[in-house]
Amino acid sequence: MLVVDKKKTFILRGKKIEISRDDIVKTLLNYKEETYPQKGQASIYYIVVDGKLIPIKKALLSVLEDLGYDFTILDFVTQDAVRIFRAMGFQIIVGKGNKDLLKSFIGTLNLGGNAIEDKKNIYER
Repeated sequence: MLVVDKKKTFILRGKKIEISRDDIVKTLLNYKEETYPQKGQASIYYIVVDGKLIPIKKALLSVLEDLGYDFTILDFVTQDAVRIFRAMGFQIIVGKGNKDLLKSFIGTLNLGGNAIEDKKNIYER
C-alpha cells in the first residue's frame, strides 16, 4: 500500500500555502550548497535534512519555488521558516555562522568530500 504524505496548510504573509514533508525532503535532497551562503551572509538557523545543514530561510525559499509559489527571501522571516519546518517535524539547529557550526559537527555529518580538503576548508580559512 502506498502511503502519501499529507499536505499541511500554512498562511505565509497572507497567502495560503500547502506543503508536505515529502515536498520538503525531495527539494532539499537536491539542494546545492555551493550557491549558498553568499559572501557576507551568515545564517544561524539551519534545517537538518539527510545529515545536511541548510540555511533555514533559503531552504524554505527553495521548497516554495519548487512548489510554484511566488515568494522572495524578503517575503518571510526566519520565524516563519522555523514555524513551518518544526510543524513538519524537522530538526532545527541554531549556530553562530557556518564555520563554527560545522566545527561542532565534525565527525557526525557526511560532508560528501575529501577529509583532508574538508579539514583545510573548515580550519584554515
